[in-house]
Amino acid sequence: MNRERTKSDKRKLDKIVGNNIRIEREARKMTREELAEVIDITVSHLGLIERGERGATPVTLGRLVSAFGVTTDSMFASSSKAVSAREEGKSNNPYFKKVSTLITRLSESELEILCHTIKGLMSARAGDKSALEDFGDI
Repeated sequence: MNRERTKSDKRKLDKIVGNNIRIEREARKMTREELAEVIDITVSHLGLIERGERGATPVTLGRLVSAFGVTTDSMFASSSKAVSAREEGKSNNPYFKKVSTLITRLSESELEILCHTIKGLMSARAGDKSALEDFGDI
């Protein structure tokens, strides 16, 4: 009897974690394909986890919380919506959320390039035409 209760508790926890993963993914306007690529698992495996049919391994859970910028505790929260503390007060723009998740896959040198690119775009938007020289013919 105790063993059955333990299995039931695990299934409930798997459903909570899966639901919170789905909520975080959808809040970032990401497809399952995009998130699966970021955390290096198959799309079908991610689907099983989101539906609570499989539990996330500690490694996968670690990749998820890192990609989402949330705490492990938030993934186990039984509230109807897991909310990233980092996302509170941030833009609700879906591209901001998607980019903030996708950049977790970039190397340090790629992040440096991205930073320079963003600075160039901001300078160009502000009317600094010399900033465009670094980008060639756009």
